Amino acid sequence: MATPISQMPLRSKGQTRCIHHNGRQLEFYCEKCRELVCPKCLSSIHKSHPVCELSEITPQKEPDIKNFIDRTEKNDLVQIGKCITTTDTLLKDNTSTFEKLSRKLKMQTDKLKQELDMLTAQTLSLYHNMEEDNTKLIKKYKQDLEMHEKQLKQQIQECKAALKRGSHIQIYDTFCEIQYPTYRLPVKPVLGTANFTQNESPQDLLKKALGKIITSGQGQTLTDQDWSVSTSDDLGQPSTQQQRSGAKVKKAVTTYKLLPQT
Repeated sequence: MATPISQMPLRSKGQTRCIHHNGRQLEFYCEKCRELVCPKCLSSIHKSHPVCELSEITPQKEPDIKNFIDRTEKNDLVQIGKCITTTDTLLKDNTSTFEKLSRKLKMQTDKLKQELDMLTAQTLSLYHNMEEDNTKLIKKYKQDLEMHEKQLKQQIQECKAALKRGSHIQIYDTFCEIQYPTYRLPVKPVLGTANFTQNESPQDLLKKALGKIITSGQGQTLTDQDWSVSTSDDLGQPSTQQQRSGAKVKKAVTTYKLLPQT
């Protein structure tokens, strides 16, 4: 049974000997199978196939080769050269773009750090002032209590002396003094209070404060990430970003800013 042509071994490029018949010289071209054959192939594998001598097809193939050379040199190679030059520009633009994005992100981060430091300093200053005010109130309250204690002790000594050896008038006067006292117990001051509740999940707020990123992948449409930094001009104003692939322009979200105080 003959071996199907699809399962026959293929000739290597530049090989001049037949792979089926003990390395006989390839002298013919089978037009049906489109391959080179030896004289013995004409009576076996390629029997009854239309064939011609190899030298006869050379004049037919040379113009095609010349056309390929001409077309490739004038069109394909020129186009490839332009593409190579373009890729150099793309590489520079790509590096420049992400360097700018990185600088903006770092600037925004440093700005947020400064605002957080300023907010922390303001809050700490508020705590310090409240502490000093409360300290003054407490010390004044203590002094008033000590003065009142001293006056009460002196009044008790006068009461004891009046009971022990005082006259009727002295006893009466002492009674009037305790009945209608001129010294009142100092009123406890109302102190300033503060409370700080730590945010247990600040991640979302930090992402909003950082800004907004608009990205797109290869062959994808413009998409918004969950968190990102929006592109902006040198004045810090929000701007728009347009994809090179021709996607629609999408406005960037304005960067959030921290409040000046809690």
